[in-house]
Amino acid sequence: MRKYIAIFDETGTNNRPQSSEDSGFGVGAIIFPREQAQALSATSRKISATLKSEDFKYKDVIKNISARETFISALNDPRLSVQVFAFYSHGACMVHERQRTKEAASLYRRTFEQSPSPGGEDFYIFDSFICYMAGCIAAHAGTNGYAVDVYWDRRTDLDKMKTSFDEHVRKQSATERYEGVAEQVTFCGRAPKDFSPIVRLSGVLAGDVWKYFYHYGHKIWSKLDTSGLIGNLDPYLSVDDPSAEGPVCVATIRERLADQNPGSLAARVMLQGYYKRFLKNEKHEALISFGSPNGQLGIIGICNGTHWKIYQLPD
Repeated sequence: MRKYIAIFDETGTNNRPQSSEDSGFGVGAIIFPREQAQALSATSRKISATLKSEDFKYKDVIKNISARETFISALNDPRLSVQVFAFYSHGACMVHERQRTKEAASLYRRTFEQSPSPGGEDFYIFDSFICYMAGCIAAHAGTNGYAVDVYWDRRTDLDKMKTSFDEHVRKQSATERYEGVAEQVTFCGRAPKDFSPIVRLSGVLAGDVWKYFYHYGHKIWSKLDTSGLIGNLDPYLSVDDPSAEGPVCVATIRERLADQNPGSLAARVMLQGYYKRFLKNEKHEALISFGSPNGQLGIIGICNGTHWKIYQLPD
């Protein structure tokens, strides 16, 4: 079985999702075979040399043409098997998502049960975020038959994150569709020192996706079904149920995904330059996960740079 490393970092108005309308939070992960770590670290050191800073941030890269080009070129390097993952949550998304789920449960005549968070009530919002994120990573690994070790930049709550991540993957692993996926996906904790340069690349990715939704999110939010697609699909069906379906496509967009000429300082974000590297579904669409201001969860499925779809999960 193929083995990958996933290096995560986050960015936002805080180091976890906040219950406020003016905040935003995003995570980005660089995913690669272990033997390619040296090449990615070399890219990070090249950006460090350009910016004259070993601890560069997204805000530094986005202001420098050479650093932009190095970052984009590394992700697109045909010699590397690099993939990327990103999940953005707007403001109070996870708080609204919990309320939407509770209201939908009564309409589906189901019992709403809020599982306790391993980190307590203060950790609940982040726990909801981790649940969805872990599910995405585990589903992709299980479907595509590879193993992945997950590492994160330094945080004081990594033990709580690991408990939450492992629990959600364990539940997923108990299904027939993803049977045994817990043996493929391992949350290893803090990234070791030799992966530190790659952590900085993940931080740049997280920052760029965060800014993408900051500038372009309104185009996505306006296409979402405000009712939460109540009645279209039963979200309580097990993934093993033959009636279970994936998220609903609520819009097909035929315009540029983001700013053209992503290497130029005129481009507000670089995403147009590396979108092909996002994890793909069975339709070969590159995927970006998101949580909207009103608590709707969804995915952008990118066919090409001027053709993409918006998928929404039912409440």
